[in-house]
Amino acid sequence: MNIDVQSLVELLPQQRWFGSKDRMLQSIDVRDHAVLDENQEGGESVVLALLDVVFTDGANAIYQMPLLVNQSGGVRDAMDDVGRLSVFGRALARGETYKGDHGAFRFGGPGLDPLAPPGHGSVRVMGAEQSNSSIVLDDAVILKLIRRVEEGDNPELELNRFLTNEGFEYIPAQVGEIFYEEEHPEGEGVNIDLGIAQQFIGDATEGWSEALKHISALYDGISGVEDASTKRQQVESMTSTLLEELAALGEVTAGLHILFGRGQEHDPQVARESATAQDLSDWAMHARHALAALPRPIPGLTDELVGAVDKRLNAIEDLDDVGAKTRIHGDYHLGQALLGPRGWLILDFEGEPLRSLEERRSLQSPLRDVAGMLRSFSYATYSALYERAEPESDRWRQLVPWAETFEGLARDYFLQAYLRTSHEADLLPQDRDNLQRLLDFFELDKALYEVNYEIGHRPDWVRIPLRGIIDVINRSDTG
Repeated sequence: MNIDVQSLVELLPQQRWFGSKDRMLQSIDVRDHAVLDENQEGGESVVLALLDVVFTDGANAIYQMPLLVNQSGGVRDAMDDVGRLSVFGRALARGETYKGDHGAFRFGGPGLDPLAPPGHGSVRVMGAEQSNSSIVLDDAVILKLIRRVEEGDNPELELNRFLTNEGFEYIPAQVGEIFYEEEHPEGEGVNIDLGIAQQFIGDATEGWSEALKHISALYDGISGVEDASTKRQQVESMTSTLLEELAALGEVTAGLHILFGRGQEHDPQVARESATAQDLSDWAMHARHALAALPRPIPGLTDELVGAVDKRLNAIEDLDDVGAKTRIHGDYHLGQALLGPRGWLILDFEGEPLRSLEERRSLQSPLRDVAGMLRSFSYATYSALYERAEPESDRWRQLVPWAETFEGLARDYFLQAYLRTSHEADLLPQDRDNLQRLLDFFELDKALYEVNYEIGHRPDWVRIPLRGIIDVINRSDTG
């Protein structure tokens, strides 16, 4: 089938999930494609295509696009006519293979019924995602199509497959997957993971939304006449439901890390190693580069603060007890967890989209995930505050002490539950001081990334990660 490449050049940069809008396209080539559903009446066929994209700065990427292709080769995104994508449900349930010019697009659905494939009743697009696209089939199965794909195993499929096989109940079970096998006559073929199908959980709330609801209610309940001497007890009482939920999330997170720590017993790709001095050196160097790369000046980021941060980053190289490295979630925050009738469910094991596949599959300290979630508590606390008061207004100043108290409680509830459970697997530094110093380091590392992000996207929000940096420094000085 002919595909008009010029149409792709015009279409691709317009897509929300296209992650290279700051680069100029040089060329697009169709790496391979297969017809999934051919229209017999001369209309549009459903085509799954892999695109090799080259940019003028020399960078390149591979993108996946389900397309509607007409007889003259003109294209549009198949999401524009989502009903046609019921073909994905049939292909998954029946384990179909579609041949391309250079390889095969393979669908597998061991958790699906081929006699009743999902999608025969309804197909709808799931929200407005930043980097991927998801469709919901019959409100029973959600299929995530990975838009920017890479050669090799994607951690989203790899880790969900492992966790499903191990019976980990705190994820939506994986029921199918899509991948491409490129054929190479003179060597090993290339594997590219394209999509994952999981049980759809329709009666759950995103962790971020759950947190904002309770934190906003806290702020609305503060009148200004409360007894400040009992602030902690009052906040604990007013947010008790959320705090207990965060404690439960801490236990679930520890359970995830424990399973990863034991994963090599059943899957060599889910390995465990002792962290080394070289790891510490590499982590410190990466964080120092992030600090040095921050544009200056940044209000609030004084030379004194930069020096204190640099000192803390360097200090981890002196640790003699670092614990283990395992596979981790890699992009862990409240938006990656759902709270439903049977508790927390963890989502999206793809890792940070801007990192390479090698980085996302590398072994890391489980404390990276812990630090990511703690930073998410900070963001939820101050995001709700932004909705209730103008920065530096009287109401803002009135609420900040209560916000600080809540964030401290959220940290305590989550961390205490996590540490009570995680000790079963001997993953963390045994010395509590070493553990705290390493966790502080990962929080600083994450906050430096956040500062850089906010400068480019929400300059007014830079105060959130800066406050996190100052809190870590103050803890280190008084700890």
